[in-house]
Amino acid sequence: MMKELIQEKGLWAAALLCLGGLAAGFPFYQMEAPLAPGSFLDFCQAALQGQVLLFLVPVAGVLPMGAAFVRESSSGFLKLYLTRTDRMEYMKRKTVQVYMGGFLPFFLAGVWMLALAFLFVYPLELKGSVDGGKLWEVAGVLLRVSLAGGIAAGAAGIFAAVFMNYYMAYGLPFVCYYLLVILKERYFAGMYAMYPAEWVAAEQDWGTDGSGIWVFLGVFSAVVMLLHGLALYVRLREV
Repeated sequence: MMKELIQEKGLWAAALLCLGGLAAGFPFYQMEAPLAPGSFLDFCQAALQGQVLLFLVPVAGVLPMGAAFVRESSSGFLKLYLTRTDRMEYMKRKTVQVYMGGFLPFFLAGVWMLALAFLFVYPLELKGSVDGGKLWEVAGVLLRVSLAGGIAAGAAGIFAAVFMNYYMAYGLPFVCYYLLVILKERYFAGMYAMYPAEWVAAEQDWGTDGSGIWVFLGVFSAVVMLLHGLALYVRLREV
């Protein structure tokens, strides 16, 4: 399952797109040597929470595997595959594969950016230890934006199974994503849980220890994968 995903060219195209988004949001204008210790982590966090990368969540997230079911069913691969395994196994494999297809591009791009920042920005900093707490904070931001990408991919998988159409699979997650942005910014200012940028930044009240955001993203991911599996179950009855 993961081997097939890694061999998917769309995954690496999406990862490079995310890396470009991170580079576009990287605050190069703040780089004036000597930098304070740990500045490379601050710069990476700013890029991860930047508007450019947030714009790419419903784009790069759905690119690798969002419309995989449409492609496999129209090419005849699905019928051939189902002769070798059962439908439940296909459902499990596809829901995880599609979700990870949205998760991995952001995760890989974030790791690459952290490595590049360490190589080229860290040497410009004054001598000092790297704050372990800050490192975990940046890792949390990276994980949250990756989970948002997985959720977008899962939504694309649902639309692909329901509508059997490439345009719906790729376009509707983008529409839903920015519908949430518009509703929050214009009509429901206090509903920060529906704001995708807040899923990444987690700056509002998510509990005393901040664990609420992880519960929210975990439940959201599970619901999306469950709905994706149900949509596949209904569609596979026709095969």
